[in-house]
Amino acid sequence: MRLAYLILAHTAPAQLARLVGRLAAPGVRVYVHVDANTPADVFAAMQASVPAGTVFIVRRPCRWGGFSLVAATLDLMRVACADGCDWQVLLSGADYPVRTHAEIVARLARNDDVDGYLDLRAESEFDVGYRWQAWHPETLNGRPAGRALQKLQRGLRHLGLRRRLPSPLTAVWAGSQWWCLTGAAADAVLRFCDEYPKVVDFFRATLVPDEMFIQTVLMHAGLADRLVRDPLRHLVWTPGAWSPATLSDADLPALLASDALFARKFAADGTLTAQLDAALNARTTMI
Repeated sequence: MRLAYLILAHTAPAQLARLVGRLAAPGVRVYVHVDANTPADVFAAMQASVPAGTVFIVRRPCRWGGFSLVAATLDLMRVACADGCDWQVLLSGADYPVRTHAEIVARLARNDDVDGYLDLRAESEFDVGYRWQAWHPETLNGRPAGRALQKLQRGLRHLGLRRRLPSPLTAVWAGSQWWCLTGAAADAVLRFCDEYPKVVDFFRATLVPDEMFIQTVLMHAGLADRLVRDPLRHLVWTPGAWSPATLSDADLPALLASDALFARKFAADGTLTAQLDAALNARTTMI
């Protein structure tokens, strides 16, 4: 199996090196996007720390809640598709596999009728209407002008004035941004973007589009029946939190018992990943 790992990173060179090193295996290629806001010395350390053959793509400046994260993801997908791959897996630099390479390949190859594993929820399950029914210019995120614009638009929405979905979209789907897609599904996403640039432009002015865009495109690209609503990720959530908790040593038994292939998020110190490595290496030896 030709497996492409797509990594979005912005810090912690040693942590990135551990992740890329763990992913290394026959048939694997790793593609990395590093936020252009990352200082030059940190970026240089990232490049120097990872195994040879790791592909660093052109950097974009990224901002939380903006389309720049989606654009960086699409850049990674395009490069991986051009090189050819059977599966693409999107990871962050704080992620880590909780299964051996052989187990990951076996799981992804299990069902011929599946083109993707991802968190996939309708708006009745994950209310994201406010994220796309108003304009959210990325350059204004977190700024006083942006907050003023959102306050104005809340009033307008009460009057029934809100953004409408561009054709051919009929609904917005949402979920966590991390996924596993076949090369064919990734190619379908890219073709859809090329065919419907107005959809891309629409999402450029939404809030946190990385939790809507890929899901929505896949559901409108003829792949709805070939998607499994499971991102194959192990996460620990604290009630009310915006992001998953950082895993600790106490989570190791749950990680080893999980049905997931990957987990997030890990501390940069490498303590837990070292324990996980030892357990995965012992499992490989037993096999």
